[in-house]
Amino acid sequence: MGQLSRHWGRVLAVAVFVVALAGLAACGGSGNDNKSSTTGKSADAATITWWDYFGYSDAGNQAINGMIAAYEKSHPGVKIKRTSYAYPDFFTKFNQTVATNATPDIAAMDAGQIPSYAAQGALQDMTKYTSGWPVTKQFFPQVLEQVTVDNKTYGVPFRSNSIVLWYNKDAFKAAGISTPPQTWDELRADAKKLTNGEHSGICFPATKDETGTFMFLSFLWQSGSDLQKIGDAGSVSALNYVNTLVNVDKSAPKSVLQWTWDDIAAQFTSGKCATMINGPWVYQAVDTGKKVTHWGVAKLPAGPAGAASPLGGEAWVIGKSAKNPGAVWKLIQWLGDNQNSFKPIMSGLQSFIVRKDQQGLDGANWSSIVPVVSDQVKVARSRAGYGTKYNQISTAVQNMEQSVLTGQTPAKDAASQAAGEIKPLLPQG
Repeated sequence: MGQLSRHWGRVLAVAVFVVALAGLAACGGSGNDNKSSTTGKSADAATITWWDYFGYSDAGNQAINGMIAAYEKSHPGVKIKRTSYAYPDFFTKFNQTVATNATPDIAAMDAGQIPSYAAQGALQDMTKYTSGWPVTKQFFPQVLEQVTVDNKTYGVPFRSNSIVLWYNKDAFKAAGISTPPQTWDELRADAKKLTNGEHSGICFPATKDETGTFMFLSFLWQSGSDLQKIGDAGSVSALNYVNTLVNVDKSAPKSVLQWTWDDIAAQFTSGKCATMINGPWVYQAVDTGKKVTHWGVAKLPAGPAGAASPLGGEAWVIGKSAKNPGAVWKLIQWLGDNQNSFKPIMSGLQSFIVRKDQQGLDGANWSSIVPVVSDQVKVARSRAGYGTKYNQISTAVQNMEQSVLTGQTPAKDAASQAAGEIKPLLPQG
């Protein structure tokens, strides 16, 4: 699935980021390729264990394997053992290694979850390495904020993204829809028109994992609410809106409670979903699809409070069990050199820039979707402000949404119950 002040942080930071992204015209994926290790523990100083969840596409695998091969070639004697899990499985497995003190040496981790793992002592403090590293000053403030806890750095950002609306142009034409929806009302109306025996009107994840939370935060923020205000009218309206799409209009199938980002992309490319909310990480699957060949992307429709979406992305982290963190840091430094990694990360991992010195580099405009996703990233919000107990907060959000969509609890009651769980977990003061 993979992120953060309660919204963006300082106004200046937003301004810098917006200007940079304008020059470009962004927990995701599944896969299980290249599994070579079931434990993250280093065999010796020359062996580095590497975990990620980028095996969901050929392009992602090629990007990662290419960088690993290049590093091994330029550093004789160093062997990198890569393991790639599906996004949800990654965190299940990582939690197990934390408990057994066998974390991987290096991992590509959803930046939004780094504060929680840092607070658990699962990640090594990288401040002694990053404080004197010239590249640190190049990161956009809100990107660096994601990996900072109590003024200590626990990760090096390398990937940024958000989610947008993907739509089947042929389905739109058949339904008499000329342009993508721009508001909640338009999205609901269009989804109803698009729903028929051939396809659902809209698909999005509402799963019981971080993917579900990441998606729901968009609706929550667009309603004018936030996690600090769970239980208010806005949060109830967000729950009711999602419930309307799934259970009232039935424009979205009930299967969205189980579908991952990649499952939804598969439904879209097979023509079974006329629209989907998804990230740029599914670009390759969509672009190479055989059935749906006329498609487009648009910013997420705005809610009553306007446009919003979560800021996604990953950072390199050093696991607490790494026996030779200095060797791992050398690898991260190498990965931080734009000459070594910029192009494979941009096009292979469908990413957007995270640093000022990446503006205008060849490879930034890797697809026609870049301008639209870049515009969405401008209104994307960070999860960093939710503090070090974010993982517990996320679980409460997932339970809240699922209880409503399964018909167990009315939206108002579900929001009230979640408020009692979430508010004590948020940073106080």
